[in-house]
Amino acid sequence: MSVAEVSRDRVEERLVALEDEYGGFPINQTTLAVPSDAYERAGERCERGIVDAYVQLYNDSDDVLLVERDGEWVVPHGEPATSERVVPGTEAAVREATGVGCSLTDLTRVTILGVRDEDHPDRPPVYRLVAVFVAEADESGSTDRVSAVDAAEGRGELRADAGDDRTPEGVRWHPTLPDSAVPMH
Repeated sequence: MSVAEVSRDRVEERLVALEDEYGGFPINQTTLAVPSDAYERAGERCERGIVDAYVQLYNDSDDVLLVERDGEWVVPHGEPATSERVVPGTEAAVREATGVGCSLTDLTRVTILGVRDEDHPDRPPVYRLVAVFVAEADESGSTDRVSAVDAAEGRGELRADAGDDRTPEGVRWHPTLPDSAVPMH
């Protein structure tokens, strides 16, 4: 089976599993044409996992957790491995990336993303799922790896312990969800 066929089958499997867990949710479909090297990377990523999970994570004060990526503040993103179920894999990815434990409570939308090779349009698309979840922070709102809250604004920025280089420095709670924090597709 080609990567394109495997990715299509995995997307179908993951959609069924998500429907079993959450019932109905909006499903969009879009195609993105990318250069050959990006198409190849998309195919390689399919070997590791098929879901790009974005999580709108809220604490008890209804602040949303944001992470800094490429100079912008966005919601945490995870890619559950092919061997993982989507929900626990996403929760673990968020915890590892941010230091904040969470429970996914809702699935707001899913997009089936077909990645095409713009340099060789005859190649079949590689498929991925983009899922946008809503989650609540665990009771403590953090794990052992988060050591300090900058109380200057009453909300603050979570900082990693000095010896822990796995947690990004740019993690903070924000009072509102910026429109640009969640992918449009």
